[in-house]
Amino acid sequence: MVKAVVVDARVCVHCAGGLPGPVLFGFVIDHACLLWEQKCDGSTGACLHYDNQQMAWLLLAVCAACKVFNIVCGLAAWQMYVYKHPESDLSQTWSNGQAGNDTTGNCNGSTGVHGDQASAISNLALEAETSGL
Repeated sequence: MVKAVVVDARVCVHCAGGLPGPVLFGFVIDHACLLWEQKCDGSTGACLHYDNQQMAWLLLAVCAACKVFNIVCGLAAWQMYVYKHPESDLSQTWSNGQAGNDTTGNCNGSTGVHGDQASAISNLALEAETSGL
């Protein structure tokens, strides 16, 4: 039941992420129209003539604004990540030699003859050394 909620949340996020782009670019294209088709019933149809120069500048402005927004969000996420995981903790772990085990190389410190017991990965070189072959 929890898994279904996660999938539904992902679908909502992906759908919401795909909506603003086409709407924004459609607005820009409609805004650059100089002459709209007039139908017999009084409604407007498709655009008959665009101001190409204005459309080019508007599309460039929209793309540049989206890129700046993307960079700002990326920098904010990077800043939050660095703040939660300061480098001093990682450098102390590596300098003290606590990053792994000399025998198996794993981080949880298990020293099994058959390799890493936590992930069930066998170490063939270690098995050959310890078997006396």
